[in-house]
Amino acid sequence: MDSDRRSGFSQYNENAYSANSRAAPNTHARDMSMASNFYNSRTSRDIQAGQKGAYFDNRETQNASKGDDLNPDNGWDVYADFNNAGPRYSSVKAKNDGYQALPSPSMRPPASVRGQEADTPVELVTVPALGAEWKAEELRAMTKKGRKEDRDYERRQKFKAWWRDEIGLCGKWGTRRTIVWLAFFLICATGIILAFTIPRVPSFTWNTGAPLANSTNEDDEPKFGRFPASFTFNASLDVHLDTGKNFLPLKFKHMHAEVASLDTLKKIGEGDLYGYVLPAKAFTRVLIPVTFNYTAANTSDTTWSTVYNACRNKNQYTGGVRPGINLSVAVSMDIAGLVTKSTTSATLTEAPCPFELSNNNS
Repeated sequence: MDSDRRSGFSQYNENAYSANSRAAPNTHARDMSMASNFYNSRTSRDIQAGQKGAYFDNRETQNASKGDDLNPDNGWDVYADFNNAGPRYSSVKAKNDGYQALPSPSMRPPASVRGQEADTPVELVTVPALGAEWKAEELRAMTKKGRKEDRDYERRQKFKAWWRDEIGLCGKWGTRRTIVWLAFFLICATGIILAFTIPRVPSFTWNTGAPLANSTNEDDEPKFGRFPASFTFNASLDVHLDTGKNFLPLKFKHMHAEVASLDTLKKIGEGDLYGYVLPAKAFTRVLIPVTFNYTAANTSDTTWSTVYNACRNKNQYTGGVRPGINLSVAVSMDIAGLVTKSTTSATLTEAPCPFELSNNNS
């Protein structure tokens, strides 16, 4: 019986050794002195009969121990006895379908093709292309119209959330309640600022005693002609402007005055004043320069004769009292800060002539 067990074990080791030799042909045999105590040369001599392993043949174990037993890549497995796969649990007659060493994973052929294996055909797998599985809503969302509708929808949703005070214009800031209060204070502040900064049209007070001021000089003397009947002279409208309603200085971009005869309603003079500034809360005198110029067919013209009689030398009248001129004055003002132009008018009766002609011209 001992011989049968030894022969079975030897046959098992020979099969395992041949399998290991085929799986790893490039491995090198190692020195027996480096093997474990199981393969010690004195094992068969020291083991006594009746003890464990007394029936093993030393020559067979030496043959089975050839190779690199400590290399985990070879067929020898030190954990085989603990996994019920070692020689202890093998049958008396070893079979090829029993425990066999598997080739080491490190001995697998490389993934790349080399040498003669390059001629081996490589199997290629063609993956079919995936078809379009878009829904109608997704296709519509990818169009320009769909993207615009999505943006409009998001904008409406954000506005509704802002109107319900759920979100603000900038994170938590700028909610509807905050915007309402801010707009209220802004309107109040704007109203207060405008109340102090918007210019007011000043009120005009005419000098009824002498509304026309003399502004002639030696180089520009008054001229009256008879053939044809005409007159030309310079004068100024004497007026006082009240800026008591203004908190800031009042600036006139342009002031235009037109003078007409109140009796005949014919225009006899006009003048302009540019870039004039009035102080605030003041009653200021302003002289608007006016050039009087009129031409008629003959001296019987009412307009010409009225102005001429008012400007004649007082020596030509009994008592030295000259008649006055009835005038209609219209003044348009372009004030900085106001969109529209302001216009004022006045009627001046018995306005004396600002100068006196010599006896020769009379």
